[in-house]
Amino acid sequence: MKKRVTIIFILVMALFCMPLVSIAAGDPSVTLVNPASNSTVYSSNILLSIKITQPKTIKVSVFEEKQMINGTLSAVNINALATSNATLNNANFISQPVGIPASFTSSNNLSFFTKQINGLKPGLYRIRIDSIDNTGNITHTSESYVVVKERTEEADINIFNSRQSGTMQFLQNLLKNIFGN
Repeated sequence: MKKRVTIIFILVMALFCMPLVSIAAGDPSVTLVNPASNSTVYSSNILLSIKITQPKTIKVSVFEEKQMINGTLSAVNINALATSNATLNNANFISQPVGIPASFTSSNNLSFFTKQINGLKPGLYRIRIDSIDNTGNITHTSESYVVVKERTEEADINIFNSRQSGTMQFLQNLLKNIFGN
């Protein structure tokens, strides 16, 4: 009898704790289309594009990640940074907001939110997307990192030898997310 009560207690606690686990995961109906996650942008501005496949409200925030170096807050040295998610998530960055967070409410089963972020300096940026329920609580959060580099002659050459960037990459990502791979 005591064993059954313990098992029932564990199951009930697991059911109550499940919503907490889902908060950490990204919302499957909200997808960052552009810029691609863990990508590099050779421009001082980026065009955020988010696909939403259910009626809901999102809040989009952009942060510049900084590090304390010799008592001074400095941009992250992107040349020394390994761009794996494990390294990014465990790093001791100080986040500074870029602009004002934007909220968007979709009433359709397919909507796109776009916003251009201008005046970016070379460094590491984090894009955070929160899904918000009717009571104003955050239900899901997803984050993506983007490296912004200065445009150089070497970067111009690499554009033709590597993945597409800019408008063509945006359109390619948009079409892939709408129609699938």
